[in-house]
Amino acid sequence: MARSSSVTFEAVEQICFQLLSQGENPSFNLVYAELGNKGSSEIVQRYIDQWRRETGAAFFRQRSIPGMPDELISATDSFMSKMWSLSLQQADQILAAQRQDLEQEREALRQRFQEADDRIRQLEAVGATASRQIALLEQEVSSRDSTITDLRNQALEFLRQREGLENRVKQLEEAAEVREQKFAAESERMVRLLQADRDRYSASLKDEQERGAQERELLLKQIETARQEKVAELMAMRQQIANREDREARQREQTEEAKAALREAVSKTRQIETSLAAAEGRIERLQAQLKIASEAAHGKESAVAAAEARARAVEEVRLAETARAQRAEANLAEALAELAQLRKQKA
Repeated sequence: MARSSSVTFEAVEQICFQLLSQGENPSFNLVYAELGNKGSSEIVQRYIDQWRRETGAAFFRQRSIPGMPDELISATDSFMSKMWSLSLQQADQILAAQRQDLEQEREALRQRFQEADDRIRQLEAVGATASRQIALLEQEVSSRDSTITDLRNQALEFLRQREGLENRVKQLEEAAEVREQKFAAESERMVRLLQADRDRYSASLKDEQERGAQERELLLKQIETARQEKVAELMAMRQQIANREDREARQREQTEEAKAALREAVSKTRQIETSLAAAEGRIERLQAQLKIASEAAHGKESAVAAAEARARAVEEVRLAETARAQRAEANLAEALAELAQLRKQKA
């Protein structure tokens, strides 16, 4: 591609003379390089051709030499004309070859430009595809961000539910502890009542022993009769108590199984089991004390009846406390089940 002209004939002429004085042929490449690759290549070549024509004409105008024969001058002019013509032909051939090389380079550059243009189109197509993929990826990232936000909100909700369940378990444990304290106080009160009754029975027996032999013998007969009747009743009561203890044992086994399953979830269950075991021990001690009081009370029918009434009261208290403990265990099991369900959902 020809560049716009930015050089003058005088500049090209000066460079040609300079190259000629250095013994160099002022070809297009040398002149164009000395010009700093500036200007149009066609104009530079035209200036070089013009310089060659003007230089040749000037040479022939200045060919006269004083004292030289005309034949020699004519022969010299013919020789120089021939030499200059050959030089011009050689220069034209070199110029044509250089032009052909330039045309080939121009065609190669055009092909390279075409290939670069095709490559740019390919890259633009790839860039458009990449832009679409980036847009799709951005949409996926946005969707995943919203999903992550939802999951975080769900996790926060699960944490709040867990805190509520833990508070509920804590409340149930506190309620169980309060009930345990009430049961302990009631058990102590019953022990004191039994001890007072035992003291009264002892005093009453001592008073009865001090009575007359006849009254004592009659009373002993009556007591024996009443004792046999009450022994039968006590045997029946003991059988009922044994049946209840069997049921309670089965219930305790079931409770122990439930506690073993829940032991990993809430460590406080062990404290409740310990409290229940202590309560059962106190109940057994109360039963033993009731048995002692019942055996000591067979000397008097009214005392036996009172002891039985107190035994029934103790049994009712024990059953009520057992029922409350079972309800507390059921509430605790429900809370632990909810906590396990929540953990499964979180997992």
